[in-house]
Amino acid sequence: MSNVKMDPALTHLQENPEASEDVQVVDFDTFAIIDASITNVNEWGCKVTSEHVEDLYKNIGIRFSGARKLSKAQVTSVKGNDASVVFVTSESKVSDKRREKRNDVKIPVKIADLEGITEIEGTIVDAAKNGCKVKANGLTALPEEVLLTMHKFNKPVVAEFAWRNDKSAGMRLLWDRTLEESEGPVVAGAMGMPAEDTEDA
Repeated sequence: MSNVKMDPALTHLQENPEASEDVQVVDFDTFAIIDASITNVNEWGCKVTSEHVEDLYKNIGIRFSGARKLSKAQVTSVKGNDASVVFVTSESKVSDKRREKRNDVKIPVKIADLEGITEIEGTIVDAAKNGCKVKANGLTALPEEVLLTMHKFNKPVVAEFAWRNDKSAGMRLLWDRTLEESEGPVVAGAMGMPAEDTEDA
């Protein structure tokens, strides 16, 4: 079962996916505050709808009507006026991502579904050992898991979207899906990271 303590006032939303509730959403990364509505509420997450939903980045707080505290959540994808959101159940996952060393880069990349049917071109602009930020058009047309192909790499890397909108995305790199452990430093080096930064903790 989920560790999320659901607000009792939202029980009716869990029982009726079509029901909605007006909320305020605060983005902890950009400090944007938007008015929105939530639907499709379950113990894992919900859908947030607003004409300003693209102002949201990743780590957010949702203030339900009458609540004195924000409920922490993360945006996993944005399409149109809708954002898919998961409730945060582990503080460590968020803090670990923030401590990871980031590197400003500019690496051309091809992003494709695992079958290679849909492919778009973009640029990796921010890279770390376990993730990167990509800029490209049409990212919302791709599935959750994709292949990243870069000229400096000898094989594609499987990745999954942590968050995205139509023009940029944060991605988790799934090294164990594509590379032997010994190849990690080679790939990371091509991203501008020192080899010592690629060692497992």
